[in-house]
Amino acid sequence: MKVADIAINLLSDLGVKHVFGIPGDAINDITFALENRDEIDFVLVRHEEGGAFAASAQAKLTGNLSCCVGTAGGGAIHLLNGLYDARHDHAPVLAITGQVDSEFIGTEYHQEVDLKKLFEDVTVYSETIMDPAQAPRILKEACKAAIENRAPAHVCIPNNIASADCAGDPINIATLLATREVSPSSDNLDHAAKLIDQASKPVILAGIGGAEAAQEIFDLAHRIDAPIVRTLRAKDWLDDDDPICIGGLGLLGGKPGQDSVEDCDLLCIIGADFPYQEFFPKDAKTIQIDSNRSQIGKRLDIDAPLIGSAKLSVQGILDRVPPKDTETQRKHWIDKVKDQQDDWSKIEKSDKSPLHPASVMSAIGDHAADNAIFLVDTGTTTAWAARHLRVKRNQRFTLSSGLGTMAFALSGANGAQLAYPDRQVIAIAGDGAFNMLMGELLTAAEYDLPITAVVFDNSKLGFIALEQEAKGLPEHAIAFKNPDMAAIAQACGCLGLRAENIKELSSALSQAFASKKPTVIQVPVDPDALIMPPNPTFSQAQKFAVAKGREMLGKLRS
Repeated sequence: MKVADIAINLLSDLGVKHVFGIPGDAINDITFALENRDEIDFVLVRHEEGGAFAASAQAKLTGNLSCCVGTAGGGAIHLLNGLYDARHDHAPVLAITGQVDSEFIGTEYHQEVDLKKLFEDVTVYSETIMDPAQAPRILKEACKAAIENRAPAHVCIPNNIASADCAGDPINIATLLATREVSPSSDNLDHAAKLIDQASKPVILAGIGGAEAAQEIFDLAHRIDAPIVRTLRAKDWLDDDDPICIGGLGLLGGKPGQDSVEDCDLLCIIGADFPYQEFFPKDAKTIQIDSNRSQIGKRLDIDAPLIGSAKLSVQGILDRVPPKDTETQRKHWIDKVKDQQDDWSKIEKSDKSPLHPASVMSAIGDHAADNAIFLVDTGTTTAWAARHLRVKRNQRFTLSSGLGTMAFALSGANGAQLAYPDRQVIAIAGDGAFNMLMGELLTAAEYDLPITAVVFDNSKLGFIALEQEAKGLPEHAIAFKNPDMAAIAQACGCLGLRAENIKELSSALSQAFASKKPTVIQVPVDPDALIMPPNPTFSQAQKFAVAKGREMLGKLRS
């Protein structure tokens, strides 16, 4: 059996359904090994970066291993951004790259790059197969590392090695499929329960790592009368319509979440890695639940560390804590949520022209199916989605969270639609992010993927403008002219629409969701819509005023 066949057989045995990439001389044996297979398909993307994003999105949403490939030289290098996205968001992806023939490695041969070294930073395992006999073990170790560490791994296969025969037994995957659930010690659980019993204003901060324990976390929140504040990725499993979920923390969060955390006397962090220390309470006691010891205490000191799975840890606490009844406290944060929602509803219902981004985001949520999957790109759309896209219990939500790279949503939507062919998949992107990998519309059209991409058109890099103004600088080098994206979509074989008011947007969303074609909806939005932090500081206001003053002077001089 050829080394290429061994690699594909292993992926198939592990349940990988799609391999994303572009063929090339150094990986032609890999792509040929995917021919005439029913259980695993090669997906020809238009850019390897798009393939890596698609694989990353699949891994984030399914929790399972995914795969992307790139040929020697530039093809492999193009994978890096998508793999860094997977690395930062703990997504298991195997990257297989081609390489020049083994006899030429180290001679500065045409297209030769030291890929093993190049991929070492982005992956938890990076190795080159230099002898066919190494193939089964190296491939198995790479997959094991990706699955165990929930991160990318890399195998580089020289051209002559991929086509070489390899004797030996099939790879035993039992160790790769084994699962584990770790429970904290009884003493640690007792200590955490004692802190909860002593607290009068507990708050739960939930992250994506709490998804496996969704029901237990809701049960705990109701048991101890604690509001749930979330990280952005936790929108994937927390129901925004549940009154106990009071929104996000930080600059993209809201006032109820921020005020509750600042005012709490106990913060219980479950499966969350929130890096912005300035938003944590100063004097509260802390509990942190995480299955990864290295995450415990990374961002702040922890009084009660619980190393174990979220499900077993929270259940252990539930077994130990009596119900609390703090009706006054509960009414306080429920009222705050209502006040904020009343304020947000005013802009969400606005029909001024150009449309406010919040009203566009709200309309998307109103029209989406009850099991829709949202993929949000990086930029101002991230902030508007964080606050105004209400994700329901059976819907899904993902983005480039840790890396915060642009161009994730469209390519990620292709991966999501292939993984979930019967669900509605919606990519939400700013014009800057969408323009970067617009060619992946052709991938969607090629494979008849009925994704819907809603593009917020403000003709500038809006979030970078905010970052400039936050430093007291005027907007500069961020404005550009957009093409007619609806026309481009149609030229790609997709449905292209444009919406300039709420009525047109409602009609466009209905058409898109009824269509069996990929659809792009270009929506001009107010370029001056402000994203205000939950509790603006005097320093922030001062720098913003200086920036606006500089912008006015610049306009007067021009």
